[in-house]
Amino acid sequence: MRLSADPFKLIKMSPAELHEAVVERRAVIRAHRDAKMDDRCWLDDYVVWDMVEGSPPDITAPPTFREGMRRCREFYHYRRADKADAVPGGSAAADDSDLADLQQPQLANALGALQNAIKAHRDVNIKERPRNLDDDRALYAALPEKVAADFRLPEEQDFLGEGRAPHAGCPSFWRSHEGCTGEHDMHSWGPCHGNKK
Repeated sequence: MRLSADPFKLIKMSPAELHEAVVERRAVIRAHRDAKMDDRCWLDDYVVWDMVEGSPPDITAPPTFREGMRRCREFYHYRRADKADAVPGGSAAADDSDLADLQQPQLANALGALQNAIKAHRDVNIKERPRNLDDDRALYAALPEKVAADFRLPEEQDFLGEGRAPHAGCPSFWRSHEGCTGEHDMHSWGPCHGNKK
């Protein structure tokens, strides 16, 4: 559910609503963080951003092949690392038990921190610089657990080229949606169920 990042709006929510919203956002951010290798994609950003009012709608139609590949190349060059991040100190338990004893003001603060982290990730001015690994790390830092992110991607020829076509790689992914009509599920390989020509 989309919510504001305005603390004056969040504080009006009930403790149960706040708790549910915090758990929902943490789950979405964890899924973004925990995706590995060629399961990582710039399209996944839209799932995270969808938690905050004012975000662009999820992509339900593929961009042109050229634009899709441009975005994939940018993702590969700016959001890839050669090795996983070092394991940070602190708790690695990915659970939400820390919320159990929080009252409404603390829950509203926890939700506000998540909303602002998502908003900051979304609002990177990509005209000034591409979104990068540090932006992803800042988003993941909003989670209570300290888990190393793994920003590795497949080899360039496999991710951006035809090295593992037709079952993997950005070009194959975009081609898999060419036979779809109507609304697409851009978070799955095509052809979209029920949309095949």
